[in-house]
Amino acid sequence: MFCPNPSFGVGEHVWPSWFISEFHGQGPFTTSRAGAPYTKRDNVTPHTSDALLGVHVPACEGCNTVLDTTIEKPAKPVVRRLLALRDSPNKLILSADECAALARWLLKVGLLSAHPAAEHDHPGLQRDQDLPQLSTVRAEWLDWMRTGSAPPTEFSVFVTRRDLRGEDAEPPKKQHIVLPRLVVDREDRNFMSRSFGSTGVNVTIVWHPGWPIDHAQVDAGRAARLWPDAREVDFGALPQVHPKELSFWDASIGTLSVSAEQLDVLVQHPLSVDSNPAAMFFGNHEATHS
Repeated sequence: MFCPNPSFGVGEHVWPSWFISEFHGQGPFTTSRAGAPYTKRDNVTPHTSDALLGVHVPACEGCNTVLDTTIEKPAKPVVRRLLALRDSPNKLILSADECAALARWLLKVGLLSAHPAAEHDHPGLQRDQDLPQLSTVRAEWLDWMRTGSAPPTEFSVFVTRRDLRGEDAEPPKKQHIVLPRLVVDREDRNFMSRSFGSTGVNVTIVWHPGWPIDHAQVDAGRAARLWPDAREVDFGALPQVHPKELSFWDASIGTLSVSAEQLDVLVQHPLSVDSNPAAMFFGNHEATHS
């Protein structure tokens, strides 16, 4: 996964054992997709488990050790503090360094859990041929994990607080930020977003090289940006936000092709809920839309 060496054991545990152990005794757990539980082979009985089931990817012993040292250990106390907060209104001040450590861990979880090589311990997930996966995996998405360096600044990591009682009624107004399929001088920038969550936390990671994002919830104090430019955050001060209040839409059709010079003009208008990348491209007669 990270180097030419053969995988050791089951490889890298995406959801590590220390995280899974935080939910010990809270089962049985049922996994669903679009509200429908995965079932046993009789296609009727829901598949349940006493413990959370993990996912892992191929990794050699050396790379596994690097990930544990540079990503898992720094993030572990931060994640545990988030889990302990639950729905409390108490302060939870995360320093800039803690936000950066948390962002690194969330990027690892989000990218590896959706990697085409990921193997799920849950039989229903492993059998699901339509389980959403990353359609492209760029080398720079993984290289930083192996070397222990900082993630690329072309990633953004956003977090909101999640309602522990389950999803309430959907918000009356939904906003979205469109991520175009952008080709610059014949290079696909592979814009991508992925959302997931755990107890009390919703996470969205976005790959958007060369085009900044203005996030309406961050501006309104309803979300926090952990990466890049990590800074101190009071996570406890954030309100609970429905995950569909603001979402990123990955363009599924059409390709927006521009030169680097044309992109320099377009990115003066950051991607936001008020922007329409397609309209901006159509307004530039020298850009092509295919």
